[in-house]
Amino acid sequence: MDGAFAAGTVSVLPPEALQGLADDIFREQLAERRAAVIEAEAGRFAELMAAVYLGDGSSADWRAQLRRIHDRARVSGLLLAALQARLAARDANDLLPTGGATGVALAKDGRGLALAARLELARPGALEAAAERLETARRADSPVLDAIRQDLLPEAEIDAMLAAHLNRQIAFAEGFHEADGFGFPADLDDVAADLSLQIEEQRREILAEAEITAFAAYAPLGVAAIARIGAARNAGAGRARQDLMALAESDVLDQLARESGRAAAKRDEGQPL
Repeated sequence: MDGAFAAGTVSVLPPEALQGLADDIFREQLAERRAAVIEAEAGRFAELMAAVYLGDGSSADWRAQLRRIHDRARVSGLLLAALQARLAARDANDLLPTGGATGVALAKDGRGLALAARLELARPGALEAAAERLETARRADSPVLDAIRQDLLPEAEIDAMLAAHLNRQIAFAEGFHEADGFGFPADLDDVAADLSLQIEEQRREILAEAEITAFAAYAPLGVAAIARIGAARNAGAGRARQDLMALAESDVLDQLARESGRAAAKRDEGQPL
């Protein structure tokens, strides 16, 4: 994992307290379940990127390598390490519980439902089926869709998701480049420039998938419950903890993408995976 973000420790907590806080956030943010989601989503991402870079990506040896890279237990360990590094690089005071509370109750902020929806939608064909259900609701002018956009998918969150997705694509290209996958002198700035031309298209795709995921997770709860979930997500230390976990997840996704890029380059050259 690229540890550049961890330079310059500023946490005011002693090491044992920092470890305890990391473990607390890890459990609270359902990181073990998140690891299962990452295993599925990042594996699918690597398959798609391999199809772009290699023209395929579905051989048995390639799938086996992806399973090793994205192994759930391994991802769980990477998540905890990334969380610890992020914690050590920031002032942790805003992450500490106040009044004996940990910030956000799981039943109120709906993160378990969101992770379950993400895992379900990673199955083949599930995203397309969910998109059809959302389109049916759109044609019926369902108020749930407006509530999801207003309370759960603010523009800043979509922008952050887009940036993370672009960073993952660059990380894959970096790994491919590091393993001499291009076969010619390549400038990664050119990769970034190419991606910049696709920003609007990719933003639409990110927004569409975020809407599908939120609809799958929360539509059955109704408008009032969605509003309560949105409010709970922005409450106190819960918001800061949620944001920290998202950063740790992005760090891990970048590492997995870079490793997948290196593996793809080796496969392209006929090297053992």
